[in-house]
Amino acid sequence: MEKRSLNKRILLITDILMPFLAVALVLLAYFIFSPPSSHVLKPSIDMMTGWISEDGKEYSLYDLPAGDKVLTRNISSIDKYNQSLCLKTDDTWIEIEFDGQTAYRYAPEQAPAYGASYGLYIHMVSIPYDANEITLKLHPIYDGRLPVVSSVCIEESSVFIADIYHQGSFCFLICMIMFAFGIVMFIMGFTSRELNATKMLNFFALGSFSMLVAMWSANDTYLLQTYTNHPECVKMLAYISLVFIPYPPVSFLASATHNRNSKFQPVLAVMVAVDLAANIVLSSSGIADPHSLLYLSHINIAASMIMVINLIVTAIKKKKTSAIFVRMTLIGMTAAIIGVATDMARYWMNRDSGESASTFTQLGVLIFIFSEGVYLIRERGRLAVERKRAELMEKMAYTDGLTELANRAAFHEKEKNIRKNKMPCVIVQLDINFLKTVNDVYGHAEGDRHIIAAANCIKEGFSGKGICFRTGGDEFVVIADYAEDKAIDEMIETMTSSAEDYNEKEKPPIPLAIAYGYAPYDPEKDDFDDVEKIADQRMYENKKTMKAEREI
Repeated sequence: MEKRSLNKRILLITDILMPFLAVALVLLAYFIFSPPSSHVLKPSIDMMTGWISEDGKEYSLYDLPAGDKVLTRNISSIDKYNQSLCLKTDDTWIEIEFDGQTAYRYAPEQAPAYGASYGLYIHMVSIPYDANEITLKLHPIYDGRLPVVSSVCIEESSVFIADIYHQGSFCFLICMIMFAFGIVMFIMGFTSRELNATKMLNFFALGSFSMLVAMWSANDTYLLQTYTNHPECVKMLAYISLVFIPYPPVSFLASATHNRNSKFQPVLAVMVAVDLAANIVLSSSGIADPHSLLYLSHINIAASMIMVINLIVTAIKKKKTSAIFVRMTLIGMTAAIIGVATDMARYWMNRDSGESASTFTQLGVLIFIFSEGVYLIRERGRLAVERKRAELMEKMAYTDGLTELANRAAFHEKEKNIRKNKMPCVIVQLDINFLKTVNDVYGHAEGDRHIIAAANCIKEGFSGKGICFRTGGDEFVVIADYAEDKAIDEMIETMTSSAEDYNEKEKPPIPLAIAYGYAPYDPEKDDFDDVEKIADQRMYENKKTMKAEREI
């Protein structure tokens, strides 16, 4: 008992530490293998402060007031050779002038379905070496919002883009891990023979949740925006992913806690459908914007959290699931809920900061999916062992131990199946001649060799064209595919030829001889029992003929 208790404690500690260990390894890999900072020929010049508005007020880009802004800054004393003005924006149209001449303007026209928002983007504008003044004209896309401009600096564009990639690499690495994990879950769900439809759904739900969160949070890295040059597509991918995110965890937990009849799933499915329809219809018609409809997704996420908590609490109370699942789920769910709640609060408290809105969600979800993934993989392994054990038991129950042919029990099951499904076939009755004499004179060991040799000859004759059964000591039956007499005769000839080869090579004390008789079964006009009797009668007639030709 003490040893068992110790093992349980070890498992508990392992289950708790495993998800956190996975996240720790990701962090360790990032910090160990992350590339060193690029060598900068000229130091980056921060441009976030010192901007002057049209009315003479000085502003910092960290805390701009709401509304349009025209800001100017003198750069006459700065070495601008081979340098660019680099910056990030978030849902803010921007125009850049050097000494009053427009050099760059970003106010993309988008398809109605995308809405007004383009999301996040980076800008790099070459500075004329003789420029003395920079003017930024900022226009927030949404009325009443702050223009969001960040990381404004003067430096080489290649260095700036390298820094963007380096800064976003950790977040992007987590996204890729989650996306790859989701693919692995789908593959494991599709390739597991031991999983029924419900258990397959567990893998699919967890996999889809992992991939959706990965696609949503990848928006914050700037990597996809710079690679595709279409920030509006990346933004829309994030919005659509956010629409679907609430459903998979509820589906997963409803299935894993054996509560598929819960009303939570259909209710949440309707809520997700309403959110999706609102985004498609209202955006396409220009009535609303996906960005302004985010509250619908946030309501669904909050509802999903409540449903998830209710499902796991109900499962704990009713003891409808295993202790290990409860343990792993509580670990992962707590981490995910804290992460999602934190990021939602950060978004609504500081929507115009331009900071990543998914950092804590990523880490929380990573712990959640790893926790549940560990459980599912363990469950899959357990089911695989059970399936192999069941297959072994079934094989033992339906396999003849001496010849490894199907036994009498298997023959009766096949009979039932033929009668039920009215399957046409040919019944071949077979019997070993002189087996009693072999046993009486030369012993049962020689008799067993005789039986095994007969079984091998029968298998060779009917290989791939029928199922062979050993139904008694010297009795065999083959249920062959329906065929003409000529084809059956060829199979029997092959069997007989194999027996003659055995006699010639092994020279048994009494030559192996197999009597046979067959009859075709047509379910439209024949009775199965009558066909068996006919085949049996023909076999006995053949047996008499063979004995008369070879007296022992």
